[in-house]
Amino acid sequence: MLNSTAVVSSIAMLALLALPATALASDPSSRPATWDMSPEQLRAVGLGQTRAAPIPVPRDKHADTAPKAIKQGLLFVNFEAITLTMGNDDSRTDVSSIFAGEFVAFGGGDAERAAVMAAVRTDWEPYDLVITESRPAAGDYTMNVTSPTNPFGSGSGVLGIAPLDCMDMMAPNNVTFAFHGAGDGFSPATVATTIGQEVAHSYGLEHVNNPADIMNPQNSGGDPTFRDECIAIVDGGAGIFCPDQHATHCGEPTMQNSHLELLEIFGSSIPDTQAPLVRITTPNDGAEYEVGANFRIEVTVTDDNAVASVQLFDGETSLMQDTSEPYGWDVVQIPEGVYEFTVKATDPSTNEAISDVVTVYVGLPAPEPESDGTGTGGTDSAGQDGDGDDGCGCRQSPQDNHHVLGLGLTVLGLAARRRGRPRPKA
Repeated sequence: MLNSTAVVSSIAMLALLALPATALASDPSSRPATWDMSPEQLRAVGLGQTRAAPIPVPRDKHADTAPKAIKQGLLFVNFEAITLTMGNDDSRTDVSSIFAGEFVAFGGGDAERAAVMAAVRTDWEPYDLVITESRPAAGDYTMNVTSPTNPFGSGSGVLGIAPLDCMDMMAPNNVTFAFHGAGDGFSPATVATTIGQEVAHSYGLEHVNNPADIMNPQNSGGDPTFRDECIAIVDGGAGIFCPDQHATHCGEPTMQNSHLELLEIFGSSIPDTQAPLVRITTPNDGAEYEVGANFRIEVTVTDDNAVASVQLFDGETSLMQDTSEPYGWDVVQIPEGVYEFTVKATDPSTNEAISDVVTVYVGLPAPEPESDGTGTGGTDSAGQDGDGDDGCGCRQSPQDNHHVLGLGLTVLGLAARRRGRPRPKA
């Protein structure tokens, strides 16, 4: 005979399974039966894991405490293996204020990662936040380390942790954690909820007492959202760390409206449809070199938000990629031939642009310009200045899938140095 707790749990699980998958995944008006379960009942059906209390960022850890006017945020979901060092949070240099050490890759194939990324983007769709699984080349961004490596222990039941940074004032490059891996039994929606909650902590959102809100600390299943309602904050006995941020929208510091707070920080979603502007600045089109010469290919790229990668091509052949400013490559002992260099720049929203062609002659003379009948040389309409209104000679391209081929050309990536990303357009 089943005891009363088991009977309740069994009935609740049957009710949960009876709900359409689409209702659990995307319809915020449906309420899974698990949202009304006690912690004991949740654990009986394999749920009830927790997301750890966030760790407040001490105000004396960072010199710049002025609020930032964020026009558009940038989130890097890192599925790859990573080694972190201890210190003040800096996602750009893999420094964490919470954990140091090695974290293994999320694992699985492209389909598993794509499902998680789709769920994360759905959760954050209302807000002006760019989400990428490729490390940004420059600028400020939050990084979520998504890895099954769990410093709390595999049986701890802790799914994630993050620093708590009110309005993202203290550390613009926070590192957060979601302890998930491919095949761990958690749905993409649950993984996305962990990622979303930990990232939101880094913008000052705290735990709330409602399983329908992403900021609820307990895994109650279903597909919660950032709710547009004032919900009581769960302080866990440590107090409320960002009272002013919460009181702005709820009138009192003990309540939190997750949706309105994120809208205040990021603004409403504005689709990023602007491709980068890219140009090869050296060498010049038509440059001539002796066989075995050394020279550098230098590139300038700008984007209204950030640049994800810059790829060098010779004709249709992909040569090398650079993901850090300043963009460029050293060419060493180049063989004889005619080279047609182009560069493709991609931003975190997968918008792409390709530079004009720069033709380089090695051991061969450049052809004489054809006469245009006026007694002067003709004009190359495909030069670097191009014919566009922006004067950068850029053009957008469809997706390419090139492979590196051996052409006898050695191209070495320049050492990465980072500068602040361009401010978004107003």
